[in-house]
Amino acid sequence: MAEIALTILSPVIEEAVSKTVSFLKKRIGIAVGLEKELDRLGDSLILIQSVIQHAEERQESDPAIRHWLQKLKDVAYEAVDALGECEYKVLKNKVKSGRHWNPESVYFSPLFRNRMADKINNITKQLNDLKDWASMINLVVSLRGQTCPRQHQKTDSFLDNSTVFEREADVSRILSLLRDLRSQHPISCISIVGMAGIGKTTIAKSVYKKAKEEKLYDLEAWVCVSEGFNYQIILREMSEHFSCTPWKSLRWKSINALLEDLAKILENKTFLLILDDVWNEDPDKGEHISSCLLKILNTTGSSIVITTRSGKVASAMESIPMQRYEMERLSDDVCWLIIKEKFLRSSTKTSMTPDLEAVGQDIAKKCGGLPLVASVIGGTLSRQTSADEWKDIRDDKAWNLNSPDGDKILSILKISFSHLTSPLKKCFSYCSIFPKNFVIEKDDLVQLWMAQGFLYQPNESSVTMEDVGNDYFS
Repeated sequence: MAEIALTILSPVIEEAVSKTVSFLKKRIGIAVGLEKELDRLGDSLILIQSVIQHAEERQESDPAIRHWLQKLKDVAYEAVDALGECEYKVLKNKVKSGRHWNPESVYFSPLFRNRMADKINNITKQLNDLKDWASMINLVVSLRGQTCPRQHQKTDSFLDNSTVFEREADVSRILSLLRDLRSQHPISCISIVGMAGIGKTTIAKSVYKKAKEEKLYDLEAWVCVSEGFNYQIILREMSEHFSCTPWKSLRWKSINALLEDLAKILENKTFLLILDDVWNEDPDKGEHISSCLLKILNTTGSSIVITTRSGKVASAMESIPMQRYEMERLSDDVCWLIIKEKFLRSSTKTSMTPDLEAVGQDIAKKCGGLPLVASVIGGTLSRQTSADEWKDIRDDKAWNLNSPDGDKILSILKISFSHLTSPLKKCFSYCSIFPKNFVIEKDDLVQLWMAQGFLYQPNESSVTMEDVGNDYFS
């Protein structure tokens, strides 16, 4: 996560450059008496900006560059804070002056000017030191990645069925296992096991959807568990799903009260419970949830489906019949089909040139049979316009890192992040402030992006900021 935090430097530096240029263009700097300091700061920021991309590409394999980026991160935020202070003073003066405000007539005290001049000069010196340091660690100027804003695209409201690409057989086999087990036991469990990015959650969603369509169970519930395994929260979410009771009215209920509620709800009924992304390998916790559910059931036919990276998780619920379903990697050909389908869906193109096909097939071989990687990379490729840009992605060193599967996938996904436009990087990075599994409405998130000034609206365009934000999701 620390590495990803460093890769958001590009938009931070860009924000500092934008503020500096804005002050100079509006001649506010002259009024404040900081025009020379701001001019030097702008030059230093632009020079640093030109080598950041090379640094971001090399940070995984070079500790010295990671340290350089960390230092730059500190200075960049100092610059943004200092410029923000100037901006605040100007806005405060503007509010006081009302409609008669003139940026060239703004007056600030000598004390403020001197203090800000010292601060900006100190930041400029640090940036120049970092620029000299950059040459010592062989960072070079990069012009790649300077992209134009995307044109607004029309979207549709249909469910994206491409997410279950070539996994229909897996869904059918798991549904068959569920039918066999539920006819024999009050409650049974299937554990879908596989490495990160292999499609466990996607398969579980498809199973959940099919089971609802076929009415295999009376009730269904989906609980995202992640690292914590709190059986009280699991029981609470089951009750919320089954009874449509608001979470707030259940949050203070004890385990015994929740079990009493569930016993009434589930009388002579069956249920399907999906426990997604389970990490718990503690048999006591798994035993507790399974024994609790067995106490309140009075009929056969209920099922639990677990998705997990760990084969040990299955043994943690051994008090109920358990089947383990191992997920297999996709073939290179299927990964290529996912990339191609994602490319054609996400871009305005209806076909692919032979040179792109050749490079794309090479990239598919690097996906390691993981549909998540293929899908994300396919979306990234849809924003690139030339074979050279595709070759840059194909030849990225992140593909070759020797690290555990989960870390390697994160490194590969960072390839996609590094090729996002600066506004998209800001929006994506902003989402890291929310805790894992936090639910937020898309419209609310777009409004937060707008409030932060992350959305780029083309000049003289009829497209609204909300349209721009919605387009970022596509």
